Amino acid sequence: MTNTKFREIRERLGFTQAELASFLEYGSPVRISEFERATNPRPVPRLLAIVMQALDDGYRPADWPSSGAP
Repeated sequence: MTNTKFREIRERLGFTQAELASFLEYGSPVRISEFERATNPRPVPRLLAIVMQALDDGYRPADWPSSGAP
């Protein structure tokens, strides 16, 4: 998954970087921003790409916020 696609999915889902990091229990928002930065972004890990694509395709886990993003 490209870094641009990752950011687009996050934005479509209505999450800020901090909200996505919290929802996925992915550490700090800095970790999410590393995938989206304009210069020298880190590659999106395969498992995270799979999860993001599933969410973009409509999958919602049981603990999904009822109003969309937290």
